[in-house]
Parts: sequence; structure tokens; C-alpha cells
Amino acid sequence: MTMYLIQLGHRRVGYIMGPQEQRAAHDRFAGYKDALQEPGLRFDQSTVTQGDDHFESGYSAASKIVSLRNRPTAIFCNNDEMAAGAISAIFEAGLKVPEDISVAGFDNIPLSRQIWPPLTTVEQPISEIAEKATKHLIALLRGEEVECLHCNIPTRLVIRKSTR
Repeated sequence: MTMYLIQLGHRRVGYIMGPQEQRAAHDRFAGYKDALQEPGLRFDQSTVTQGDDHFESGYSAASKIVSLRNRPTAIFCNNDEMAAGAISAIFEAGLKVPEDISVAGFDNIPLSRQIWPPLTTVEQPISEIAEKATKHLIALLRGEEVECLHCNIPTRLVIRKSTR
């Protein structure tokens, strides 16, 4: 997602992190930082704020980010619920999404289609993930060899109206 925002022309991309105890939150943050390095953009800790994957924390985190003197032109959120909170905070600050700040999320939950503007997000194939995890668990419980404990399952970028 960060690469997509950079391809749109954003050079200052903020990030709202997920809970510290979640590995997925760490992996997404690492992906964000890696994507910034590829085109030679500078990582700026002031544009990163901690969230807890809930609407309220997205709202609070985005309020901090938009109050920066040199605010980002885009914000990537660890999940869609925080992105919805971020959009609310941006509008309340008198700014527009995506005209002033693009916002993107992760998960493609139903809410991402229901808010305005509809959220650009990353979709994970949850059914496929659950199926693989279940098969691996059953195999491990049976004492069978599991071919791949760490599998890469492709995600899909869902482009909607919250980015430009």
C-alpha cells in the first residue's frame, strides 16, 4: 500500500500503527518503512502514531498527524477501522479526503465500502488463510509433516475513492 501511495506522488506518508503485541502490526509497519526506502524517501518518526486497531484510536492518531506543521499528504492505517477514524478526524480538522490527505487501510472489511469516501485498502484472502491454518493444525495434531509453516498468500490492492 505504501508503494501505491508513493506511485500516486505522495512523498510524505504517515502511518498509524496497530497494537504492539500483534505480529501482523509489526510486519505491516516494517513493510511501510521498507517501501519508503525503495524510492529514497526519508522515514520520519513524527508522522507515525500508535493506534489500537479501533476507530477511536485512528481518530486520535490522525488528529495528531494532521496537526503537524509539515503534515503528510497520505496516511496508511494498520486496519480499516482506524482508517475510518482517521477520515473522521481529517474532516473534523476542516480538511478533505483525498483532496488534502489520502487515507488507506488494510483488511477490506465491509465498513471500507460503507464510509465516505469509500476506503482504498488491502484485501487478505481470509478464507484461504483460515483453510491453510486449519489444515496445518490438523496435520500437526496428527503428527504429520507440514510442508510450509510460513506460507505467503498474496493480498490484493482495492482502490477506491479515499486516495489520489
